[in-house]
Amino acid sequence: MANRPAKVTETEVTRAIKGVVKAGIEVGEVRVNAVTGEVTILTKGTVHGSQGAASIDKMLGIQ
Repeated sequence: MANRPAKVTETEVTRAIKGVVKAGIEVGEVRVNAVTGEVTILTKGTVHGSQGAASIDKMLGIQ
């Protein structure tokens, strides 16, 4: 594999996390797509399987 610049750097990810925390939001999970460089920050309660997360059935009014 050839050396190439990173799509996203650790500094950029750290900066994004610090911004979320500074806004008073709890970080639940951070996902980085190495191909596109997309950084996704999920807050507490939106992480799959965590307490307080709404099920898709409940969101669609099935239950």
